[in-house]
Amino acid sequence: MSDGAGVAMIAAGAAGVALAAFVLRRRLPSAAVFVVIGVFSVVVGAGALIVQDHVTRADWIVTLSALAVLGPAHVRFLLGPFGAPAGPGAAATEPV
Repeated sequence: MSDGAGVAMIAAGAAGVALAAFVLRRRLPSAAVFVVIGVFSVVVGAGALIVQDHVTRADWIVTLSALAVLGPAHVRFLLGPFGAPAGPGAAATEPV
């Protein structure tokens, strides 16, 4: 593939992560948000590997598997929990 395709994948993946992190994170169920951010993070990683020369099979395995987990974790640590916020009165019904 060409470097242009890799750059396009990086840009598209980053835009997808930003959309999911800032817009969809509190609107979708938490598992769905984790998967969406994971997929877009993998797209960013794949684009980065396409731009590089002499990438090994191990680079692909480590990068894509790590970003599938670390991308959503990064968003979770910086922006807060996934999923819809607890409504009013939710704290009163939780056990102590």
